[in-house]
Amino acid sequence: MIRSERHTTCRDKGQGRADVGALCLSASRWIVSHSQCTSRRSGGIAMPPGQAQGPHIRPTSAPCPYRMGMISRLLPYSVVKVHQVMCASFIAVLMIVVFFSFPLAASAHTLTNNGRIYGQLQDGTKRNAPVVGQSVMLQMAQGQNARDLATVTTDAHGMFSFSGLNTDKTISYAVYTLYQKAQYVTDLISLDSKPTQQINLKVYDATDSAANIAIVQANILIDKADTQHGLLNVTESFVFENLGLSTYVGSLQSNGQKPDALRFSLPGGARQLSLKVGFDGYNVIQVDPGFASDAAIPPGTSQFAFSFQVPYSASHYDFSYIVVYPTVDLSVLTPLDYHASSAVLTSQGAVNVNQQTYQQLDAKQLLAEAQVHVELDGLPAPANKAGASQPNQNLPWFIAIVALMLAIVGVTWVLYIRMQRRTAARHKQAAKNATMHKTTSQRPTLAKADQETLLQQLLELDKAYEAGTIKKAEYQERRAKLKARLRVIMSAEAGEKKVTASSSKKAAGSGDKAKS
Repeated sequence: MIRSERHTTCRDKGQGRADVGALCLSASRWIVSHSQCTSRRSGGIAMPPGQAQGPHIRPTSAPCPYRMGMISRLLPYSVVKVHQVMCASFIAVLMIVVFFSFPLAASAHTLTNNGRIYGQLQDGTKRNAPVVGQSVMLQMAQGQNARDLATVTTDAHGMFSFSGLNTDKTISYAVYTLYQKAQYVTDLISLDSKPTQQINLKVYDATDSAANIAIVQANILIDKADTQHGLLNVTESFVFENLGLSTYVGSLQSNGQKPDALRFSLPGGARQLSLKVGFDGYNVIQVDPGFASDAAIPPGTSQFAFSFQVPYSASHYDFSYIVVYPTVDLSVLTPLDYHASSAVLTSQGAVNVNQQTYQQLDAKQLLAEAQVHVELDGLPAPANKAGASQPNQNLPWFIAIVALMLAIVGVTWVLYIRMQRRTAARHKQAAKNATMHKTTSQRPTLAKADQETLLQQLLELDKAYEAGTIKKAEYQERRAKLKARLRVIMSAEAGEKKVTASSSKKAAGSGDKAKS
């Protein structure tokens, strides 16, 4: 509406809102409210006090600058002229504001990408000498996401630089490199308060000797039993100390022996191994009794942690641990519900860990290859104990049945072998008898033929002598030889008859025994 005021200056009633505010008419000291002109609820234009509203004025929702005709009928010419100038000035100012708003936004965006991280890659083994020609990576993390952002190579002075980085407070950066099979990484870097920062990264020469490696603190936490599956959940954490000036880097190549790498022991039956701290980017293989990793241990302290499960089937369980590296302090934490005892560890009472109370057992100055046993009593019975004990109860019956079956098979086999042997003996004897019978039956035939031949020769010899064709001396000599041969044949025939008779009697006796 239009109202009278005694202000000598013009004020912006909108104070930066979309309706930029009121337009000032300084000539007549009248102020036309732009927001009131555009209101649909006004029913027209409100007039100054004492002036009537003409019949030609109709309700309107159009802004004042586009309905100057109506105002000109109600206001003096000078007032309308000033009003038009002021409206044009308002439009020009509005266009300037809109025009410069985009460059300002772009400038603000540019200001958030002015971050820079630079530094030097140093070799700590060689008194922080610069490392030249080494690849260095920049990783960006925002929320739960992380990715490699850029990779550069150190120059002749070992320097690296990353520029054009976002300085938003929700973004963090880290510089890392892989040097002689070991990973080195800086702490998280935030650029929101300091856009340009110098961060030096230190690396070390690698060694395969574990002589300077020791465990400063080893913690074993045995949590409450999972009775549904009959499992104990165990978490182990270690703080290693490298007392040398070189990074220990092992190798998983075993060549049939234990690998020369970082090793951790596990109790028998361990399963569901979960690696937590210190193993990122490294490999792990199973060894007896535990596992090995090619994770590196640089000079200073390094932390490693993992968890696993072990099955149990009774209220008592013997937890075993083998010391792989010299250990300064070993602590075993068990729930207060269980009774824990050890010949090596001593009880230290109750301690609070992660808002829970545990019983602590402690030992100090343990040498490598030492064995530690913790006897746990009072464990809850697992849910599968009844099902697991049923096969144990049936085991004796199963063994007895198998033994009986084996005995039956053995007796049957022995009887079968004996029957086979008897049958083979019978067949052999029968074949022998048949052969002897055949030989015996053939020999008399041959002997008889020889006997007849000799007798015929004697007869012919006698006839020749009587005829006088041979002399007496020759006759007597030839006759004596024929008679000698004849006696031999006749003697052999008589012996074979005796042998045949004796064999027949033995065979008859064996047949009678077999029948009986």
